[in-house]
Amino acid sequence: MPVTARRTSLTRAVSHAEASTDRPTGRTLAKHRRTSKPAAPRAAAAVLSVGLAVGGGAALSLSTTPATASAATMTAAAQRGHMSVPSRPLLRFRDSGPTVKYVQRALHLGPDGYFGNSTVRVLKKFQTSWGLKSTGYMDKNTWGRLTWAAKHKVLYGKYGASSGTTTFRAKVLREAAKLKGTPYRYGGTTTRGFDCSGYTGFVYKKAGHKLPRTARQQYSATKHISRKAAKPGDLVFFRNGGGGVYHVGIYAGGNMLWHASKPGRPVAKAKIWTSSVAFGHI
Repeated sequence: MPVTARRTSLTRAVSHAEASTDRPTGRTLAKHRRTSKPAAPRAAAAVLSVGLAVGGGAALSLSTTPATASAATMTAAAQRGHMSVPSRPLLRFRDSGPTVKYVQRALHLGPDGYFGNSTVRVLKKFQTSWGLKSTGYMDKNTWGRLTWAAKHKVLYGKYGASSGTTTFRAKVLREAAKLKGTPYRYGGTTTRGFDCSGYTGFVYKKAGHKLPRTARQQYSATKHISRKAAKPGDLVFFRNGGGGVYHVGIYAGGNMLWHASKPGRPVAKAKIWTSSVAFGHI
């Protein structure tokens, strides 16, 4: 509270006090009385003045002005946490908002919207697994890899994962996506063109495992699992009414697969169009 002091003589202070009591009385008082309007409230500051006669003849005048409110309505951390997902926001420790929730879901964390220690720890693990600089913060390279991983339902890359199986599946999905747009070619097993089993065999070989040539042989070479147990990167086989296998693709999660479907249609990601399917795991 700012304080200013003004010294006056004791005599002057006392004489001023006596003069202030010399008021008109009786009819003179009524004649000279004025109706005073209440002073308008002052929103910006409150001023308090006190006249005191103290030893040494000092009079003290005291003034105070309240602090003004901050003009900022949102912190920088909150602004980053509310940026739209397409803007590739650069998030960091202690940020909060819906975009932080998106990151947490992609990292398979409980989305509380706060970029805390657990989010930093898992993000570092994610960055290390994809060969990125392990900062625990969201930069452009990390954002690009995280959105890709979320789209393909893979979390950790080849440089570090919870298990070798997860690493292999991640490789399968990466190789499968690289061949998008390759033309269909009956009997094809190269990038010039693929049939269904030629495509799955090529992808698995790139990921580190050799498969037999045909869809039926690949079905026999895999461990058969339920649809519920299937993970992205496993094989999905299509069966006819007699139980025979006539088509194969790579399960991409969410009732989707990567496959080389038929002449005139290049390698693409598509919906699984029938319930007559079986899943195989290497």
